[in-house]
This record gives sequence, C-alpha cells and structure tokens, in this order.
Amino acid sequence: MTERTDQSFDPITFSVIMSRFHSIANEMTLALERSAWTSILALCRDYSCAVYDAKNRQLAMEDALPIHTTSLGLVLAEISRTFDGEVNDGDVFICNDPYRFNTHVGDVVTAAPVFVNGEHLFWSVTKGHQLDIGAFVASSVTAAARNIYQEGLTIPPVKLFDRGVERKDITDLYLSNLRYRELLEGDLMAQLGSIEKGRQRLMELCEEYDAAEVMRYTDEIIAYADRRMSEEILAMPDGVYYGEGWIDSDGIDVEDIPIRAKVTISGDQVEVDFTESGPQAQGGVNGSFATSTAAAATPFMYYIDPDIPHNQGAIDHIKVVLKEGTICLAKYPASTSLATVVPSDMMSDAINKALSQALPDRVLGGTARTANVPQFAGEEGYDGQPWGVMMFNNTGASGAASDADGWPLMESHAALGGLKAQSVEELEMLYPMEVDLLEVETDSMGHGRHIGGPGVRMALRAGTGEMECFTFGDGAQNPPHGVAGGIQGCGGGQYVEDLESGHRRYFSASGQVRVKQGERYVGVSTGGGGNGDPRERDPERVRRDARDGWISREAALNVYGVVLSDDRDPVLDLAATEAKRASMPARDASMVEPLVPSASTWLQGEMREGDVYLLNPAE
Repeated sequence: MTERTDQSFDPITFSVIMSRFHSIANEMTLALERSAWTSILALCRDYSCAVYDAKNRQLAMEDALPIHTTSLGLVLAEISRTFDGEVNDGDVFICNDPYRFNTHVGDVVTAAPVFVNGEHLFWSVTKGHQLDIGAFVASSVTAAARNIYQEGLTIPPVKLFDRGVERKDITDLYLSNLRYRELLEGDLMAQLGSIEKGRQRLMELCEEYDAAEVMRYTDEIIAYADRRMSEEILAMPDGVYYGEGWIDSDGIDVEDIPIRAKVTISGDQVEVDFTESGPQAQGGVNGSFATSTAAAATPFMYYIDPDIPHNQGAIDHIKVVLKEGTICLAKYPASTSLATVVPSDMMSDAINKALSQALPDRVLGGTARTANVPQFAGEEGYDGQPWGVMMFNNTGASGAASDADGWPLMESHAALGGLKAQSVEELEMLYPMEVDLLEVETDSMGHGRHIGGPGVRMALRAGTGEMECFTFGDGAQNPPHGVAGGIQGCGGGQYVEDLESGHRRYFSASGQVRVKQGERYVGVSTGGGGNGDPRERDPERVRRDARDGWISREAALNVYGVVLSDDRDPVLDLAATEAKRASMPARDASMVEPLVPSASTWLQGEMREGDVYLLNPAE
C-alpha cells in the first residue's frame, strides 16, 4: 500500500488531470471506431485504447476490453526492453506475439511513445482484434490450430515508423500476409490515427499544466488507486479459497479440461494460483501469460467500488501464479489462438466459484464464455471479392449478481459487455447473408432469485454461393454455473440445418463447417448462471418474464412456484403462489452448480432422430 507523503495536491487539479487522461482514451476510442474499415472494429468495437506512462503503468482506458487492458502493460514492457535506448520521438511500434507478452496473434498492438521537451513521458496505445491474420483458414481465432505457425503471421516488437518515417517495407510485409488487404490496411491506419490523436492530446495536456506537474499528479493518480484498492482488499476476509471448472475441449479431441483456481487473500494482496489446472491443449485453446494475467485480475476489478480507477495502482494488487505446460500457460510453440476467451473466461469463472462464500454479495453467476461467436467467410461477396465477418449477435449472457439480473449479449468475461452486436440490417447490407431470425431463447438462462441474462437463437443463410463457418468458444457442454442456490445456464449449442430434409449437423463450441445453399446456420447461445433460490424471486417479475417469453409457463410454476393464469398477459394468483412455494424444497444457499463436467442437457433435448453431432469438426 502506497503511503501519501506529499499533501500538496490540489483536489480540483487532481480530478481534472485524471479526467483528462480518461477523456484522451475516450477520444482515441471514438477516433478508431469512426475510421476503421471492418465491422469487427467499426461496428463491434473489438479493440481497446489506453494511455500508459513511460514506466509502462496503465493510467487510463475508456470503454475497453478487460482482457486487453488489464495486461497491456506487459507487451509495452517487452517493447521497451527490446528497443532499450532506441525508443525515439516519432516512433510507432507494432507487435502481436503472444510469446512476447501479447494476448494472442489475432490482437495487434500499435504503440507510440509520447515525448515532451525531449523526454519520453507516456505511451499512446491501441490493441485491435484483426478480422484476419493470415492463418491456414480464413479466421483470426482458430481452435484447430495445432501450433503458433498455423495461427498466422507472428510479429515480434518492430518499428512501423522510425523517427516519424514510415517503414513501408514492414507495412507491406504485414499486409501481404493477410486476406482482405484493403480492409485491413484501413484498420491499421485507423489504429495509427487513434494513437496519433492520443499523442497530440497528451502533449497538449503537458503544455497546459507543465510536464513536471502532470507527472507529479500522474504518480498520485496511481497511488490513489493503490490506496483505494488496498482498502477494498483489506475488507475482504483473509483465507485460501478454491474453485474449479472445465472447458469443453482442447479444439481437437480432448474434452472437459479442468481449470483450478487457488485464491489467497492476505492483507491487501491477492494471489491467484492456476498451477493445478490441466495440461496444455493440442489445439488453439491454450492461455498465454498475458491473457491468464488479465483473467486473474478481471473479477477483482468488478468486485471493487466502481469509482476506483482501474489503473496500475489497482491492478498491481493481484498476482497470478502459472505453470508452463498447463492449459493456462502453454509452452512454445503451442497455439494460443483462442487465449483471450478460452481458457481465460473459465479462469475468471473459477475465481467467482472460489469466492462465492467469501464474497457472496460481489461474485457473479457463470457467464457465457464466448458461446456462439461465429466467423463466416466466402469466396464471392456482393462485389465479387472474398469476404469475411465475425459477429457477436449470437453471443450468450452474463451471470446474475446478488442484487441484479444478468445482461443478455454479454459475450464473455474477456469483454464484459464492451463489444457490440451488428444490426441485422447492417449484416445483410454488408455481407451476402440473410438472417431468418434473432430472438430471445426461452428458459436459456440460469434461474434464481436473480436470473442470468437470457441467451438468443439466431438463424441465417448464405445469400450467394456457400460460406465457411468458423466457430470458437466454450460453455456449451459445461454451462455457466449458478451460485447461492441459483441454477446453471442451459449451455446451448449450434447446428447446420438442411432446409429440405430438416436434417441437422450439430457441432461443438469450436469447429469449422460449410453452409451450402439450401442450408442454414442456427446458434442457440446460453444464458448466464442464476443467483439465489428461485422461490425468492419477486412473483411479479416472474409473471413479466413468462409474459415476455423469457421463461416458460412450466418454469414459472415448477421452478419459481408462481401460479399464473393461461391468459396471454397472465394474471398472478398470489395466494396459490404462496402455497405452492411453501410445498417446494429449499435450495442450499451455499450451492454452486454444476459440480461435475459435461453437465449441460441442452443437446439431448434438441437432437432428433437422424441428426449427428460433430466434435470440433474441421472441414
């Protein structure tokens, strides 16, 4: 805990400078969104912008993704180490190497040092998830990749600009290895424009307040978060807590890989130990050091008072312990293609499980863990050119809190709501596909006093020709957990349906399938885990949930004990509800479910005679 020794900080100036850092990060974020070319950045916002100081300490990020920013300082430190003494005014660096402390190959970091009066004071940084990175298939997230070479182009820290002069050979080398070159050149320019905007605004801040004064307040902004974080952790009960969950598969043929979290709270420090987790995977679902570091810290960022800045002062209170060769820290050259979401989402869920008794008012039910995030690609789009799109319309939901229902379309712990879903109109206008339906899936969430957010059902067809579907994720056979007596989410799943015969090819959370003319892709995403005994849910809220189709009338009666009329807008019978609830067994408030792997029953309830199930298909 940092002690404050200098009391000469003006609180107004402190607040203004801290807010300016966030304003700068926000302007960078908007600049990137409004100038990017691909929908994954311009519409879905799968990127993060941040401000760091020259010591690689996070100062501010705005509307960013936790999996990016909670570990972004690691790759900046690697850039600084690699170019020790050669970081100059006008330089711009690029890196995507997960074995050089980036998250995964699909995330490309662009970073510009900010010099004031000849002194390096800050970094202006973006990290953007690329639509393509040159993998052996048309996807930047590839569960079937068996090593890093199959993931695409790996870029160690290199200079893209040297003292203000573009290294066009490096730019050309990068773009020549990617599909959709024109689009991705536009995205690269958008990232560079964003960091240039950040650089300009940081220089203006130092001109307005004097660089030495800004740096003095910068240290205090980090120290302030450190003190606030210390107080929060000191209020948590000391102890050692354990949580365990399972990821669906290794991307090839091994299923139910365990993630084990040992969480030690001592004083104002937290240690999260993942060393007892399962062995590293054959496929692309391994964690990198950066993603596992972020996954360990992310839950603690939402346990605390939201007024506390999520800067380095808060982040440094969380230490992660990893073992090379495990699913949480793969040994080179293993693939970490899915590292931002698998296994990292389950790592965060395992922490929530571990602390469900120690911090019952702060933990969430299980989150969807990137259920149903398909990427589609085809050889001929509307303009006759190859096309591709990653979409977040079909994602799952967050778990319930102790005092609030979960949110739909949460996607993952990695994003925590920071991603957007494209509108159906935009999808159909930009890409050769037709969306048949997009609707809430009834009873998809975990039931409880507070319900997990609902999942959704989406169905779409190729508008021209056929299309490849590349899916990545988790949480189908190992669904989001319920806490405090809440019930698990449904798990959900996906399939390709022959529209003439009705025959369905179901496949696991990760895989590659072809969708031909006369077929359609259907994805049902899982809702989040519930929180608390369903019998304690407000009967009027149950009535509205049933009216709106979020839950079935059967669940209203048999799970919640709420008696409703058969009307379209049902009438609540309070007396009958009280009697029904009194006859139902109570759920154990200490319960976390499921306790065993492969607990989802969704697939068994959905499959029909003649249907098939494919584990990690690779067509």
